[in-house]
Amino acid sequence: MADPTLTLTPDHWRTFLTWWRFWGILGFCGSAFLTFLIISDLDGVPAYCGWRHPCPPWITLTIGAFPMYVWAAGGAVTWQLGRMARRRGWRPSLSIPIGALIFFPGLLLSLYVVYHYWWPNG
Repeated sequence: MADPTLTLTPDHWRTFLTWWRFWGILGFCGSAFLTFLIISDLDGVPAYCGWRHPCPPWITLTIGAFPMYVWAAGGAVTWQLGRMARRRGWRPSLSIPIGALIFFPGLLLSLYVVYHYWWPNG
């Protein structure tokens, strides 16, 4: 029998899952699109930056896929904090803003990278 002090009310857990899925879908779509934009534009970047052409795979996998890494980190942190909150009987929805603190700066940095790839003099 589970300890009633550690039992989370279904409403809190349902709220957390709803928001986590919402930010997860939004984050995946946004970061996948930014990853596509960056990787599809890396053909012109080596000439601009002085790298050999075509772009080295390590550049493609680090700079190009950076939005996906940020999305995965934000989602993983949010999910793990929600599980920790569930085990301790806290409100799991409090982990959503913490995950957003990871996701949104990474999203902004990805937009900055895309902007400067396409408009290097901007």
